[in-house]
Parts: sequence; structure tokens; C-alpha cells
Amino acid sequence: MDFLCSGLFWGSILILFGISVILRAIFHIHIPLFRLVFALILIYLGIRVLVGGAWCRSHCSTVMFSESSSMAADDKGEYSIIFGRGVIDTGAVPASDKVIRINTIFGASVVKVPKNVPTIVKVDAAFSSVKLPDGNIASFGTYIYKNKACAEAPDSVARRTIRLDVVFGSSVVEEQ
Repeated sequence: MDFLCSGLFWGSILILFGISVILRAIFHIHIPLFRLVFALILIYLGIRVLVGGAWCRSHCSTVMFSESSSMAADDKGEYSIIFGRGVIDTGAVPASDKVIRINTIFGASVVKVPKNVPTIVKVDAAFSSVKLPDGNIASFGTYIYKNKACAEAPDSVARRTIRLDVVFGSSVVEEQ
């Protein structure tokens, strides 16, 4: 989708709009430019779905209409699984104040968290199933899970925070 946000795309749209204004004013030829652009955007998105490709800029990783066997969490901070399946391993990310956001929409995800790193998982669920290591299952609303290392750690220790949003999907949080 970077193409839809690029200067080349919007510059082309403005040029086509200018040409259509000239054609209408001088030659009385009406070209339905907005319908044409909307149709071309839908065709472009359809091709992106069929071919596959990055749906997001460099600050997030997205799995859409596919399956990812392992996505190692890093400094990007945001991961989305939309109409697909994915496994996200958060073991490589150092514990800090930065929040790791994981979105699962109409899909399935497995989030792996290490046992020895203090971790807080804030789950926001809507029409979904989120299984947590403590045996709880969240379907609606908000649930906060703290692993054993987090409960035993002093307040001055940095904690890893994971924000897990699941809508019409399923997710499993596993400790490893």
C-alpha cells in the first residue's frame, strides 16, 4: 500500500484531474475520473491480494491472506495478522518501556513469551478466543496477564509490555 501513499500516485491523480478539466472545458468530453480512479484502486488492491506483498510501511509487519510460520519480534513494534495465521516470538526483544502491539483480525495467532523475562500481556478481545498460560480464556473485554517473572520482579525492573488485540479471531499466548 506504499504506492497509494506515494507522491507518484497522487501526482498522477492531479495530472489526470487537470487533463479531465481541460477536456471538459474545451472539447466538452466528460470523463468520470473519480469512478475511474476508484476502480483502478480496487484493481490494484485485488492484484496485491493475489500476488501478496507488504501491506504496511516499515514500522509494522503484516500477514494478510497467508500464513507465517515464525515472525521474530524486533524493534518494529507492531504486528498484524489479518485473515491469516502467524506465530510471533517475542523472545528477542529486550524488556523496555516500548509496547509491542499485536493485532489479530479474522485470523489466528500464537504469541510466544519467555518465562524468565517480566512480561505483561494486555488482551483486548471482541468476539474472539484468547487462551493464556494461566488457564484463562478471554472472549470479550480486557484482561491483563502477568507472568511469574513479572510478579516476582521488583518495581524497578523493566517489563516487556505486549498489547494483544483480537477481533473475530483466535490467539494463544504460550510461555517458552
